[in-house]
Amino acid sequence: MEQIIRRPPPAVLLAMAGAAQGAMARGRTVTPASVAAATAVVGGSLCLLAGSAGNFLRHRTTVDPVRVERAQHLVVDGPNRLTRNPMYLGLTGLLLSHAIARRSPSALIPLAGFVWLIDRHQIPAEEKALEERFGQDYLDYKEAVPRWLGAPSVRGRCRAH
Repeated sequence: MEQIIRRPPPAVLLAMAGAAQGAMARGRTVTPASVAAATAVVGGSLCLLAGSAGNFLRHRTTVDPVRVERAQHLVVDGPNRLTRNPMYLGLTGLLLSHAIARRSPSALIPLAGFVWLIDRHQIPAEEKALEERFGQDYLDYKEAVPRWLGAPSVRGRCRAH
């Protein structure tokens, strides 16, 4: 009998990382330059989040990371052409922008913890569910597009299901 492991939803992990950042950056002041730099990161992060979520809604498939098995469509266009996890990358960018705004290197520690938990626990569970649901189409997509960022493979081809 396979043991079911309950993972906290990514939004809870994000909130926990943000709270830890706030505690670690307490007393750090923002400057116009740090706010400007953070604003640029926030803008890109929100574009990834909104673009990807909107794309999932257009394809009429779930954005719920806890119920990936409900996916009706393999989304491989829009932001998903560049990264298999644009929503997680966007959330990571929000944490990065907070550390930048507060000028706090120690605030990068919760960010690293968030990325580690998502990368090692959440994403593998999602990938397993997507492999079971979409088979070779998902495997082709996985080969063609990086998990986070990087150069897409020229070998792999992916098609929407």
